[in-house]
Amino acid sequence: MIPHSKPWITGDDQEAVSRVLRSGMIDQGEQVRLFEDACARYLGVSGGVAMGSGTAALTLALSALELKPGSEVILPTYVCKNVAEAVLNAGSVPVFCDVGETWNMNARTVVQRMTKRTSALIVVHIFGIPVHLSPFEKFGLPIIEDACQSFGAKMADRMVGTAGKVGMFSFHATKCFTTGEGGLAVSNDAQLLRRMRRLRDGGDHPEVRIAAPMTDLQASLGLSQLSRYDRFLERRRLLADRYLKALSNWSIDLPDTVRRDSIFFRFPVRITKDFNTIQQEFAQREINVRRGVDTLLHHSSRQVNGVFLNAERLHAETVSLPIYPALTDEEQETVIRACRSILE
Repeated sequence: MIPHSKPWITGDDQEAVSRVLRSGMIDQGEQVRLFEDACARYLGVSGGVAMGSGTAALTLALSALELKPGSEVILPTYVCKNVAEAVLNAGSVPVFCDVGETWNMNARTVVQRMTKRTSALIVVHIFGIPVHLSPFEKFGLPIIEDACQSFGAKMADRMVGTAGKVGMFSFHATKCFTTGEGGLAVSNDAQLLRRMRRLRDGGDHPEVRIAAPMTDLQASLGLSQLSRYDRFLERRRLLADRYLKALSNWSIDLPDTVRRDSIFFRFPVRITKDFNTIQQEFAQREINVRRGVDTLLHHSSRQVNGVFLNAERLHAETVSLPIYPALTDEEQETVIRACRSILE
């Protein structure tokens, strides 16, 4: 079976983790600090605070913003459920908005959901597709960038995750590169960085500590993966170009901005058949495909008064094909042949 996602683990990665194991120093320590610094340099940001998961990193970022209890935070319904969970963990209320034709939220979908209690925005760069922040800045609210699927993507000359008040990343096994589990919150605000470190490590008020540290074992794998991350991005671009060329006679319906700007963490294809039928047809050919997101967040909440027409349509009509650096040329050819048969 060709998996939908798979980490690219090499002998260098294994040796990096083994060195830490042999040292006996495997909890949060020097490797974590080095990983935070290396990520900050790569992204061109002042600093970062590593955590045990992306959800923990987002909870940390929201908590450090010190929003009033019960404040509303707007985020797209078309995103992983962990984002809403982090909002709740931080004592705020998630409010869902629709997305546009590029799978990302936009200022028009946000303004429809704003109230006097709106205190922050979580702008998600989904599938590796960057969102320009300038339309959101006019609202005068703190912007948290969720760049979990977009490490290394750029908006003009800036990396995603570096233009808002705080940015956060995930290093789950399925993400752009991995520490197994893990997350990172980054900022150019020195005071906010200090506050996040106090919340992670404990300080004057240990009862509010967010105890979800990254370990040196995780960080050592992340450092090794980051050292060749440009090769990850090059491989994704090559695989995407092959898909675009091979499927040019089929209506894969990728907007020009996506073709140009995405780092292709996912390769989303618009479909006209029933998704479950298509998924089964790929599975019969030993290929695992997924929806763009498993479920829409407003489906499991009481916020049914919003209009989520684009999200509903994209959820029903999007299939995500395998695309990751560990995907071999032969495996991609198998996927392409299946696409030509199934999507025709």
